Amino acid sequence: MKRIAIVAFSLVFVSLLAVAGFGQVPASTKIGWIDTGAFADEKEGVTKYVNALKALDAEMKPRVTELTGIQTRLKTLSEDIQKAGANPAVPVDQKALAAKQDEGEKLQRDFEYKKKDYDAAVEKRSGEVLGPVSADISKAIQEYAKSKGYAVILDINALAQASAILALDATANITKDFIVFYNARPAATTTAAAPPK
Repeated sequence: MKRIAIVAFSLVFVSLLAVAGFGQVPASTKIGWIDTGAFADEKEGVTKYVNALKALDAEMKPRVTELTGIQTRLKTLSEDIQKAGANPAVPVDQKALAAKQDEGEKLQRDFEYKKKDYDAAVEKRSGEVLGPVSADISKAIQEYAKSKGYAVILDINALAQASAILALDATANITKDFIVFYNARPAATTTAAAPPK
């Protein structure tokens, strides 16, 4: 994904330079950038995106609670096992110690399985819950660019992750203006998919 972003940015950049070199780019060509990472800000972000994130978090909360409980139990078992051998004056109940070790190994396997299952569920549901919102935001960026006269709008967050930013003019930051534009739009028909039963 990073390579695609770098290649796309490079192509746009080279195209703009090539056209500028031939004197064919009008002086009024506008280029702006949006920090898509700001969309998730609870206070100043994209309301629909923030709500979708909250819905996803609420849906996954029982699984997170279960994983946290397993981790807590594993930590307690580990501490109990360490304490058992810490005082040489107190005899160690080998049977009880072996039972705790067995329980710890079983819990560890359980945790690894449930963590993989959780990660897969988050990935799937993220696509279902956030996908329609992200598609609507992309469409709105196109509308915004057209209405405001932007020839190019870059995703500065993606470019930063790809280490593809060489120079940045803060006056080209249109993030807040776009968020205001998006949040002011009438509610679209895009809704998050219902959680599986």
